[in-house]
Amino acid sequence: MAARRSLIGEVPLGAWSICKGLAVTLYNWVRRPRVTQNYPARPTRVFPRYRGRLMHLRDQAGRLKCTACLACQKACPTLALPLIRGDEKKGREKRATAYLWDSSRCLFCGLCVEACPFDAIALSQAYSTVAESRRELQFELEQLLEPAAAPAPGGGSQA
Repeated sequence: MAARRSLIGEVPLGAWSICKGLAVTLYNWVRRPRVTQNYPARPTRVFPRYRGRLMHLRDQAGRLKCTACLACQKACPTLALPLIRGDEKKGREKRATAYLWDSSRCLFCGLCVEACPFDAIALSQAYSTVAESRRELQFELEQLLEPAAAPAPGGGSQA
């Protein structure tokens, strides 16, 4: 009989806690400003220090800056850079021919960017990396190149 009395006493307490929770919900629904963003129609504002997708940079001559020195691969704590290969040249003339970045393993910590002695890589502001498989989250060198500079307005071709 004691168990039945405690059950009957707890029903009003449970109903009261549900009413308090609904009151908080109704208060926030009526009083608070809306914070939902219309994402596909209006892209999200990215903060200046945001670290997004990896990007390879070029020098003034348009050549790839990466010399395949493997400093970024050694600095990566998660082994997100499993493949870096260069051509047969030596020193600063050497250029990367194969580079693979696995963004599914990347922490976006920026250690690879800090370790690069030639400032050849950077973390861009790109944030939309939606994929259906892990293979789609692996980017090769051609996909990581920085976008080509847009021609000057009204410049035309100078041939």
